[in-house]
Amino acid sequence: MEKLSRTQKFYLVSIGSILLFACLGKILFILYKTVSADIMVTESASFFLRCLPSISSFCAELISRGAFVLAVCSTIYAISYFGKKTGIKSVIGSITCLFAGELLLFLYNITRNVVGKASILAWLVSVLIELIFSCILLWLCYFIAYYFSLRRFHAQKHNRWKRYSPMRAVLLSLALACILHIIILSADKVIPFLIQYQNITAKEAMDIAYDYGYYIFWHLGISSLWTMPCMKLLEKATGRLQPKDYKAVS
Repeated sequence: MEKLSRTQKFYLVSIGSILLFACLGKILFILYKTVSADIMVTESASFFLRCLPSISSFCAELISRGAFVLAVCSTIYAISYFGKKTGIKSVIGSITCLFAGELLLFLYNITRNVVGKASILAWLVSVLIELIFSCILLWLCYFIAYYFSLRRFHAQKHNRWKRYSPMRAVLLSLALACILHIIILSADKVIPFLIQYQNITAKEAMDIAYDYGYYIFWHLGISSLWTMPCMKLLEKATGRLQPKDYKAVS
């Protein structure tokens, strides 16, 4: 590890961590599916066993969120401290790791269930949409990080280093990702429901509010909590670096 360059250490830790989290999240999701369908667990006299489906579901979502936040942090860290080429490689590597997690879940499904061509096609379409969306978000992070890097050195503001810090670039990226998720939720489910059913009940209104709260909790709240440990992990791998001034090297 000592013989590796800082760039190599960054790739090793960032890509390795994203791959680990992406696969671990899917393994925990498989555990959730397995134990939630097992009556020996759901009807157990043990309180822990009865809670196991909920625990595994929460942990699966938590770790999966960590994988995505790591991808965002890696992209912004690469642009902020290494360069555009490293940022591009980070985006590509992150997308590959996220796909590996989806592939692991698919391989589990085809070994445990009879999967026909229609199921395979449905999986491919679902994963393709998910990866395209993740790719769009990571490229958005790429351009936000590049813009922040330029402004960090050259904005006409006395507090530009704090205002345009890599951490703020991460938080802005996650906030925009949350907004996009909410827009998709509204366009795909909420608005069509409200158009079809004019007089909604109090329970239905609560369900809608719960959906929005769920998205905000995970895509903004939990994701934001992941940012500090993820950035610290990358800094630990590379050591403290001087932010890159793109105008100075252009």
